[in-house]
Amino acid sequence: MEIRVAELDDAEAVAVFQVRAWEQTYRGLVPDTFLDAPSSQDRRARWAGRIRRGERRVLLASARDVVLGVSSTARTSEPGLPAMELCTLYVDAAAQGTGVSDQLLDAALGRAAAHLLVFSVNERAKRFYARHGFSRRGEPRTDPGTGLDEERWVRLVSRAV
Repeated sequence: MEIRVAELDDAEAVAVFQVRAWEQTYRGLVPDTFLDAPSSQDRRARWAGRIRRGERRVLLASARDVVLGVSSTARTSEPGLPAMELCTLYVDAAAQGTGVSDQLLDAALGRAAAHLLVFSVNERAKRFYARHGFSRRGEPRTDPGTGLDEERWVRLVSRAV
């Protein structure tokens, strides 16, 4: 497996992968109208903009030119939170449990303090983040796009996995 920084030419692959990852992970949890509405083309433009403007550092994990996972991070200035936000961590269902998630998270953040949002219903993700030193902070809030509750998770001091 290789993990590398995504380039502008990778925006289409990232967008297609995001649609697939959301379908695998959230079908039955997120309203179908939300999952069915956005097209890969819209997402491609959004990812291309993020990469072009440098507002996110996007990493691709792949094997034999097949995308296995995507992560993205951004610098933030939210009071009381670490300066680094993990914005994205998607791993293909077939690669879950193989260590791809661990390697992608490590490549994205190392041992740095960081914060993220996770859907309250995503128990698997919450166990993963807890294993990596993150813990829930504050009350859940409603994600405007999906209508689901999401939780802020924070890692202030890293610990070995």
